[in-house]
Amino acid sequence: MKILTVVVFLCLSSLNAQMTSIRIQPIELPNRPASLSHAVSFSCTTDYDPSQCLKSVALLAKVLERYPTERMGQWTFVLAGSARWKQTIKELGGDTESPAFSELDARVTVFEEELFETVDSRQAMVARRFGLPPGSILDYAVTHEMGHAICRESQESLANKYGADLRRGISPICPTDRKRSKYSVK
Repeated sequence: MKILTVVVFLCLSSLNAQMTSIRIQPIELPNRPASLSHAVSFSCTTDYDPSQCLKSVALLAKVLERYPTERMGQWTFVLAGSARWKQTIKELGGDTESPAFSELDARVTVFEEELFETVDSRQAMVARRFGLPPGSILDYAVTHEMGHAICRESQESLANKYGADLRRGISPICPTDRKRSKYSVK
C-alpha cells in the first residue's frame, strides 16, 4: 500500500502564496472505462474510507468518461475526506464553500467527499448556491474543473464557460487554440 504526500501550492497573488500537504493513496480502478484517458489517475486522501473511496472513484470515472479527458494530458484527481475539507481549503486561501479546486501547475483536481455522498445535505446546499438542479452538482463540478484543466485557465468565469461547453457536448476552444488556428497553414 503506497501512501504519498502531495504538496499543493496555490499562488494567491505574486506576493502571497500558501502551501499545504495532503497525504494520498493512489487508486487503481478495476473496470476502468476504455474511453477514459490513461494519463488520468486517481487518489484518495488517507482519511477517506478505503471502500467508499473505490466506489467514489468509480462514480467519478463514470462521469469523466463522457468528456474529452485526453485533452487534459497527465492529470490526477484526488478525492478528499470531508472532515478536513474546510481546513485544507482555508489553508490554501480558497472558498471554503466550494466542493472542488484545481491546482494547474501541479496538474491536480481535488474533490470533496460530499460530492459523492448519496445523502444530499451538503450537495443540496452547494447545488442551490450555484443554481443547479438536485443531483447535478457532481457533473457540474467535474466539467467546471475540466474547464480549468483543459484550457489551463485560472479564471472562474472562463472555467464556467468551458464547463458549460463540455456539458453541451462541445469541446472547449481555449485561447491557445485560437492563437494556433490563427497562424496555422491551411
